[in-house]
Amino acid sequence: MKNRVMYFDECDKIYELSRNLSDIDWEEAGRLYTKSYWEVQYYLAKHESYSYKLGTNLLEEIVACLLGGYGLKAEMGLLAFHRMRNLRLIRPNVSLSEIESAICRPFNLNGKKVHYRFPHQKAKYIYSFLQREDIDEFENMYGCALRNKLMSVNGIGPKTASWIARNFGNCEDVAIVDIHIYRAGRLAGFIDRNWDIQRDYFKIEESFLDFCNSINASPSKMDSIIWNQMKASSRRAIELLNLKRM
Repeated sequence: MKNRVMYFDECDKIYELSRNLSDIDWEEAGRLYTKSYWEVQYYLAKHESYSYKLGTNLLEEIVACLLGGYGLKAEMGLLAFHRMRNLRLIRPNVSLSEIESAICRPFNLNGKKVHYRFPHQKAKYIYSFLQREDIDEFENMYGCALRNKLMSVNGIGPKTASWIARNFGNCEDVAIVDIHIYRAGRLAGFIDRNWDIQRDYFKIEESFLDFCNSINASPSKMDSIIWNQMKASSRRAIELLNLKRM
């Protein structure tokens, strides 16, 4: 009975797709990572709910995202964040030594003792942020305005600032451009091969948002769908990109 229910659920999804995506190139939809492929993936997941928040308030969200980012496994960033939160260190009057002590100690990850990378550098970024005199101003901002304000924080660039703005405000006017979104855009053709992920961040963001708007997709949800699939199959994506260069 369970299998029959799943079968009918899939039939309903396909029927809905046939109504909503009547102009889609179904041949292209059957090929990995084309625009049509992502359009179908979005509509298949259209009714699924997504939760982005890592913290319970904006201050926690900023610290959580500061602890993640380039060169760090997401699991390690979350472990460091939860330790800081449990020790009640995410507050303006915290000391640098308290933050360093918390994230320098080893963590248990899947039964193994592991160390957080760049603990002293990250501790300085967090300490500097928590001492800002304008820290209360962040709470009254949203979307691009919040993203722009966040980029004045040491250790936060466009991607991390967009990540925080998307996570806490569910805003749709920014995009989290990381290597997975970049690869997906290159393969689908909505990101120029000559654009650099660092230098041309805002060009890539604009192109991604335009793509989402063209298929009536929520950028935040599309970002999550692409990120999850591309992360899980990153080796295949790299192989396809290498073939495309030939």
